Amino acid sequence: MKALVVDDSRVMRQIVIRTLRQAGFDWVDVVQAENGKEGFDAVRKENPDIVLSDWNMPEASGYEMLQNLRGSGLDVPFGFVTSEGSEEMREKAAAAGALFLIAKPFTPEQFAAALAPVLGGDAGPATATTAVAQGEVKFEVNPLPSNLAIRNLLSDLLNRDVELADGRPVPVGGKPGSLVGLYVDDHLKSKAVVVFDFALAAHAGASIGLLPPGASEAAIEDRELPENLTVNAKEVLNIMASLFNVEGAAHLKLYASYAPGEALRPDVADWATRTGSRLDLTVEVTRYGKGALSIVTF
Repeated sequence: MKALVVDDSRVMRQIVIRTLRQAGFDWVDVVQAENGKEGFDAVRKENPDIVLSDWNMPEASGYEMLQNLRGSGLDVPFGFVTSEGSEEMREKAAAAGALFLIAKPFTPEQFAAALAPVLGGDAGPATATTAVAQGEVKFEVNPLPSNLAIRNLLSDLLNRDVELADGRPVPVGGKPGSLVGLYVDDHLKSKAVVVFDFALAAHAGASIGLLPPGASEAAIEDRELPENLTVNAKEVLNIMASLFNVEGAAHLKLYASYAPGEALRPDVADWATRTGSRLDLTVEVTRYGKGALSIVTF
């Protein structure tokens, strides 16, 4: 059997494939595509048994690819693996013919449950693990994630043990600078900021990209974050949006990310240094090293 994995991020394609293997589907052949246009062509060429696709991609989105497939009479089983999982998106995906929508960060158990009806296996139906009810918004400010939730997410993403300890606020200015992510709600209202110091950005970018520790060590020594580590670390910020998306809180997504040394909008810099609803941590990634993380909600 064959699975097609479609995502514009090479790192995320590798994470999806790795999770597919961890879910017990190591006997499934995997082909890849970088966007919805390539994915559509790959379906016709490769005739996969299932498609696992991101939603937002250049050239053609995953949703547009699904529409094009169904409009062309191609009924290949299709599921979304994406960073957003609002009820609106789930309904839109189901109406277009998707079997499931798995929101990042995902687990092998979710993959097993969602894919077993198509690829075979003993897992139960996908609806038990993938359906997420969105309750009425009750929080004025999205709650800060727990240390356990942060540690579990980073450990899963980086495929390394991660240890957290209390830390100090991460500065957003100076050299070599920090990696900053701005998160907004469905109305594009700014709601949260996440800041990685330079060391954590380097370690996260190297480990999620399956690069050796020397890659982050060299970046730290040169005080310059290479493009590949920057792209990889920004993908971590993207997936961290899921930490804020708890029942009763506004649904957040990554709106903008700023590489170390890149000028910040004044309001983003101000939010990143606010007191009050914030969490400051020291983060140690096994075999790579220590860095620092700050999370602010408002």
